[in-house]
Amino acid sequence: MPYLAFGVFLLVNKIADHDITPFYVYALIIVALIVGDLLSRGNPARQLLIFSLLGITALIIGMLADGMVSVYAFISVGLFCSTLWPCIFTLAIAGLGKHTNEGSSFLIMMIMGGGFISLLQGRLAGNDLLGIQMSYWVGVACFAYLAFYAIRAKSILQKQGIDYDVKASGGH
Repeated sequence: MPYLAFGVFLLVNKIADHDITPFYVYALIIVALIVGDLLSRGNPARQLLIFSLLGITALIIGMLADGMVSVYAFISVGLFCSTLWPCIFTLAIAGLGKHTNEGSSFLIMMIMGGGFISLLQGRLAGNDLLGIQMSYWVGVACFAYLAFYAIRAKSILQKQGIDYDVKASGGH
């Protein structure tokens, strides 16, 4: 599906007579997404860990590089983030039982906290502090926490008898 969506994007831009050659590099990023998804084998904790590490890698490349390499690296972070929320949500509500509705409501309300991260990065981006490119260390710290969360949540859920590596059998 990622290649199909990418193909439609390229086709529409080609029909509009735009230069699409700068977008070819994203084919490699989509390969990284597919490989990460295959390596996760459907396990949300593993997928969260893999894509958090890919996000960290892309941010560090973006901070250390310049020119179009930096642009491609920073833009690819958004693609790596696209898979994170479903994994976070799945891990956060697993094992809540009768408190699942309440827990998911609190989780949705906590999304607002992400706005404070933007304020922090914006403040650090000033020339008197880190500057724009180095302010992305805030993102690296966030991804590092998500990687930690993936490892910790897997351990906690396994203690509760929830293991996403074990395939459930049976049905209705």
